[in-house]
Amino acid sequence: MAPIWVPQCEPDALTRPRLLLAARLRGLRMRRRVSLEDAAAAVGSRALLQAMERGVTASSPHHVMTLATLYGVTDHETRSVLLQLALHSGQVGWWEPYRDLIRPGFLPYLGAEQAAQMIRCYAVDAVPDLLQHPDYARALIVRSRPRAGEEEVRRRLDLLLRRQEILHAAEPPRVWVVLDERVLLRRAAPARTMYRQFDHLLDLCELPHITVQVLPLAAGIALPPGAIALVRVLRDRDVTRVAYLQQPEIAMYPLEIDRARHWLNKLAVQAARPDQTPGRLRQAIRDLANAAAPAGDTDVTGATCVADDTETGARV
Repeated sequence: MAPIWVPQCEPDALTRPRLLLAARLRGLRMRRRVSLEDAAAAVGSRALLQAMERGVTASSPHHVMTLATLYGVTDHETRSVLLQLALHSGQVGWWEPYRDLIRPGFLPYLGAEQAAQMIRCYAVDAVPDLLQHPDYARALIVRSRPRAGEEEVRRRLDLLLRRQEILHAAEPPRVWVVLDERVLLRRAAPARTMYRQFDHLLDLCELPHITVQVLPLAAGIALPPGAIALVRVLRDRDVTRVAYLQQPEIAMYPLEIDRARHWLNKLAVQAARPDQTPGRLRQAIRDLANAAAPAGDTDVTGATCVADDTETGARV
């Protein structure tokens, strides 16, 4: 058993103990060839065991020690490591004040994202959350939740911006995004906001840990049914990879990780090279200006615009 990682006051202080404990419990059960049914009986239910083995929930020290005994773990050091992880798994994350805004199924993904080594995703309808400009993010929030009050919109935007802080951490995750070209063509927000978003992507492309590719409409390949986000986390001697898959209506598909990786690899091969992305973004900015000219929105980069922003009630 590897030396214990002891959490400090870090953004992933809640996530990493849960994920480490989940991987170790799962590994112990499989190595000792204990059936899922027997292990589930030891903690009271199959649902609870699966939640513990996926890092979805805090794990009771009593349940962890019960499983350790069932798995034949007798040495004091290993049991101590498992106990410490169980105790730390109940810590409160920085996102607790936003808990009422977070769907339960999204919480494990959010935790994994904050502890990520690598985040790979394929975006179909909009720029991925972590790469969104605040104005663009706000426009999407308002559009997707038309009944939300200003305070809820502000809090949802605050949550998103807090998630984005990992991009500027001392050791940021490697982010690799494939954008379907439809994301650049679709007017998900007013022209001024779209310009800011494309300009923001240009800045992000200059960061060494962020790679953005554009999948042309003419690629002519079979596409996955929707957006994909695959997160790899942890640096641990025994645990080399833990991944979560995010799809529409946020669900976790642990058994489909290999298939998601296959899709992402296939899309990356078919997409344009990363060094071509800045040129494609500049073209998208020019297209915005050309499209806006007939309606009087002659300068999406400047101060003179007259089109109504029906989503926010502002003038752009």
